[in-house]
Amino acid sequence: MIFLMMLGLALVLMLPLAVMFIAPRRTQGRREVALALHKAQLVELARDLADGRIGEAEYAAAKLEVERRLLTADGSVEPVWNGNAKLLLIATVVAVPVAAFALYLPGSTPGVPSEPHTQWLAKEQAAQAKLAVFVTELRARLAAEDPNSADASQGEAYLGEALAEQAGEITPEALGYFKQSLANAPQNASWRPLDVQRIGEAAQAASQ
Repeated sequence: MIFLMMLGLALVLMLPLAVMFIAPRRTQGRREVALALHKAQLVELARDLADGRIGEAEYAAAKLEVERRLLTADGSVEPVWNGNAKLLLIATVVAVPVAAFALYLPGSTPGVPSEPHTQWLAKEQAAQAKLAVFVTELRARLAAEDPNSADASQGEAYLGEALAEQAGEITPEALGYFKQSLANAPQNASWRPLDVQRIGEAAQAASQ
């Protein structure tokens, strides 16, 4: 049902564009306006001649110029929307909402109501609380490890990642843990690429 409502709304929004080109034109075109203007100028010139405001020579020259413009305007051709153009417009009006739905539908879940902000906020706070506990536990474990050992290097990488996730960015403290982890990480350590990646990201962010 919601799909039909959204499709109907899209078509309604596109309707004025279609009507503007498909409906009969009620306004004068540029050609009609130009012809009316030049004819009015001829009448005005004749009135000025009759009132004595201009002489015969001036009247003849001005009349000749207006008549030249009148012939030019009368011979101008305005673009006309033929049947093919109208069909193309109609196809566009239909295709735009259809294409929008084609892009929207594959990953959409319109039947699922949006999550209330309070629920989302509660979940976010719970996740942050768990992350804070994890950071505290990691700090305690690292304090008991040999700082030059592989276990300490792994813990430092995970702690740096947790701190970065907690802050939403790679903080100086997190960067320090990544660097310390990389310095003591074995060459084949699974967390070594993480250290390199995060250090590179921090350097790139600092250069911007």
